Formats: sequence, structure tokens, C-alpha cells
Amino acid sequence: MGIQRAGLIGMMGLLLYVGSPVASLATMGWEAGDMVLDFGLNLESGERTTLIDTSEVGEPFWVELTWKLNPDHCVLQVRESQGEGRALVTKTVMDDGLLNGVVSHAVYPQVDGVMVTAAEGQRCEILPKENEFLVVSRSKRAPIASDKDWSSAPIGAVVILFRATTFYWPSTVTIQPGQKIVWIYADGAAEPHSVTSGGCRVNDCSGGGTQFNSGLNLNKPGHRFEQVFKHAGVFPYHCELHLGSMQGVVTVQRPR
Repeated sequence: MGIQRAGLIGMMGLLLYVGSPVASLATMGWEAGDMVLDFGLNLESGERTTLIDTSEVGEPFWVELTWKLNPDHCVLQVRESQGEGRALVTKTVMDDGLLNGVVSHAVYPQVDGVMVTAAEGQRCEILPKENEFLVVSRSKRAPIASDKDWSSAPIGAVVILFRATTFYWPSTVTIQPGQKIVWIYADGAAEPHSVTSGGCRVNDCSGGGTQFNSGLNLNKPGHRFEQVFKHAGVFPYHCELHLGSMQGVVTVQRPR
């Protein structure tokens, strides 16, 4: 089943048009054109789907893309106007390295469209059980920083908050002192999440949030929360809304 038009997000196994005036989405702070594809994409060899273009937006637009796809199967593309005649040129999207290649990222200041094409002889899919997704943001997603030193610290790991089943992926990571973790919101269910320090006993997470806490501000495609871990130790954390299913652990190794 191929996706025919854009503005699509996965939501409890359904495909929903984000650009339409849906009151429940408006309360979440979503904007027309923001989207998450975390399952439901299925393209046959050579088939292309346009996710969003100027027919919906009305003019060339700024876009931020964050994704984890099989590069041998799925080709992410943008269409840009170039030259004096402003001819439309389709370009393959390349990772800019912002997230150390753990998750791909790219920003384009002015595009006419965003597309996905299945490579020749391959099928491009995003399946519920695979750790693959595509986030399209049409406005800048400034990181929610909890530490003044986060910007210059090297990335130790990237954790994804996504899927209607609500979980962190990976749920456990190991880094070195002085490195940071980047959490990225890519949840097609359109639910807010938090990254809140503190361990839980089943659904009892009392006393959390003293070391770091994003608050329930992770609610738009591409939102990022970053935390520098300066000292060795084991740091459990959880989501304030999904205590039973969203718990993780950061282990900071002692320097050798």
C-alpha cells in the first residue's frame, strides 16, 4: 500500500492528514506540514511519493529532515528551483552529520517539495517493528537545553522517542564523561513526552527530575533535548506521562 499524498503521520495504525484542521492536533502544537512517518510507508521498486510540496504550502519553504532509513532501499529527495529560469531540480538528500550519523539530519532553506523514492529493484518500507522513521519539520526546532555546556560537548549517543507504543530507542546507552545524549522526538502518535531523571518502581517515579528534566515539551516533530553527563555513574530516567513503558538508563563509564 503506497502513500499517495503528504501530511501523513502514523497514529495507532492509521494514516492521518496533518494539514487538515483537526482540533486534537492543534492542541499538541503541531503545524501544517509537520509530519512523522514511523510506519505505513510501502513503495515498490522505482515508485515515488511526494510528502509535501508547494501545492500545499503555496510557496518554496524551509525544511528540516531527520531520518533513519535503509539507504539501499529508500532514497530521500528534495526538489529545488535553480538557475535563471528557476528550473526544478531533484536532489538526493545527504546527511549533514549534525547527529554523528547515528541518525541522519539535513536542512534546506528553500525547497519546492520533499519526496521518497524506492531504489530500483528494492522495496522502501517503514515497518512498525523496525527502528526506522522520517521526520519533516517546516519550522526550526531549537534544542531544549538543560545544561549551559551542551552545545560544545561531543555526542555520545542519540535516543529516539517514537512510536505509538511509546518507548525510548535504545533504552540503554553507555557514554564517556563529558559527552552528551541527544533525545529526538519522532512519535507518529502525536503525544508529548518528557526526559526526566530518576528511576521508577513500576509506576512510582517520585523524586525524579532533580538532575535533568525536559518537561512535557517534546511534542513536535524534530524536537530535541540534550543533556551533558560530566561525571561517571548510572543515570535512570523516564517519561512523566508513560511511566510503565518509557524508562531508560544512561551509563557514564569511569575514565580509564
